[in-house]
This record gives sequence, structure tokens and C-alpha cells, in this order.
Amino acid sequence: MRYFDTHAHYNDNIYENDIDAVLDECKASNVKYIINASYDIISSKKSIELSQKYDYIYALIGIHPSEVGNCKVDELYDIYNSSDKSKIVGIGEAGYDFAYVKDNKEEQRKLFIEQIEMANNLKLPLIVHSRDASESTYQTIKCEKSPENKLLFHCFQPSDDLVRLVLEKNYTVAFGGNITYPRNESFKKYIKEIPIENIVLETDCPYLSPIPHRGKRNTSANLNIICEKLAEYKELDVEIVSDIVFKNAVEFFNIKD
Repeated sequence: MRYFDTHAHYNDNIYENDIDAVLDECKASNVKYIINASYDIISSKKSIELSQKYDYIYALIGIHPSEVGNCKVDELYDIYNSSDKSKIVGIGEAGYDFAYVKDNKEEQRKLFIEQIEMANNLKLPLIVHSRDASESTYQTIKCEKSPENKLLFHCFQPSDDLVRLVLEKNYTVAFGGNITYPRNESFKKYIKEIPIENIVLETDCPYLSPIPHRGKRNTSANLNIICEKLAEYKELDVEIVSDIVFKNAVEFFNIKD
């Protein structure tokens, strides 16, 4: 079986002392490709650097909603225009996060729309972060500014509205280690509704380690655990699921496999 991690953060400082060893373990665990996501200007630059150093890593550039006021989309354009664009495969992660801060919703909306416009202008996929913000995410994408290319919901938190949007627009969703948590058993209903052809895997490492590694640093080597849980929910053979979601990711990011 081969695995494709569609959302990792190896630009996080937690890996700075042993990244080669970590990535060697991932390769030994049949991880063939990794998409390294970004959340601000510095991490976007680091993502590009990683993609240049490792041939199996590709970069996203983007500004997380928690960075409202700290970064500008014009800075992302500067990074894009001054970089080797061959390994930049999307804009993200962008979107809404109301888990801790809710008094800057309008600022988050503007930042999100600006990054949707950037993805449209550059004809790149958009990777969306939506945490405790399903309604706002739905309203922005459905009613205000729709991505003109591909869209991937990262660390998908399903709701009736968002699942309906995924099905209507043929969007892609990524499931990670959180589908192994008992409190997310409710995801099972939505996972059954979403066609396997619209699903990819991710780790969001170093965060969201799957059970039984919860509380420890996550890596792409844990994708097999996530795949097994997804196969259980879909009631399909794990090898079949692994093959389909791998091909889905290759196609979504237009990787020449």
C-alpha cells in the first residue's frame, strides 16, 4: 500500500532537530508524497524550502485565520512570484477558526476571500480550514466567493451544510487522526454519505495524532492507522481504500506519479 499525506507541517520547529530521521521513517512506512501546508509568511517560505530539498514534498502557501492582522496576502504573492513555482501546488490553509477568537469574524472573512481570489488568479487548488465555523464557511463559499478551481476541506469537520456543498460541488475532503477519536463517532454517518472518490488522507502533523498515539508528536508514518479507520467506516477493504485515496490525492494536486 502507498500513502499520500495531503496536509503536514514539517515547517514546524518541533521537527528541526530530527526531520531527516522522521522523513526516513515516513518513507519506510510507504508514504510516497507529502503536501506541506503553511499558516503565515515564514512558514510559507519554509514549505517552499522543504519542497526544494525533498523531491516527494510539495508546498502550500497560505495564511491561517489565526494570523489575521499579522500577514497580508500581498506578501504571499511576493513569495509566489519570487519562487520556483513548480512545487507550489495550492493556497492554504485558509478559512475560518472560531474556536478561540470570535470577535474578528469580518477580518477573517476578508482574509479568506482574498485567498480564494488568489487561488482563482493563479489557477491553484484552495485548501480550506474550518474550525467551529461551518456556517460562515458555507456562506462564504456558496454565496460570496466560490473557488474556480479545486477545493479541499482540510481536517474536515462535517456538518449537514458542508457535506451538501461537497456533494453539490464535487469538492474533496481530507480526514485525519481525529476520526479515530471516540468523541467523533458521529463522523461515521457523514463519511458514509461522502463518496470515496471525494476523500483523501492527511495527518496535520505534528498535531492530531491518531489513537493509540494521541498526545504524542504526529508524523505521516501514522497514515496507515487513519486509512484503517476510514476503511472500517466505509466498510471496504483497507487495500482498496488506500489505493483509491492515494489516486484521489495524486489527481487533486496534479502530481505526475
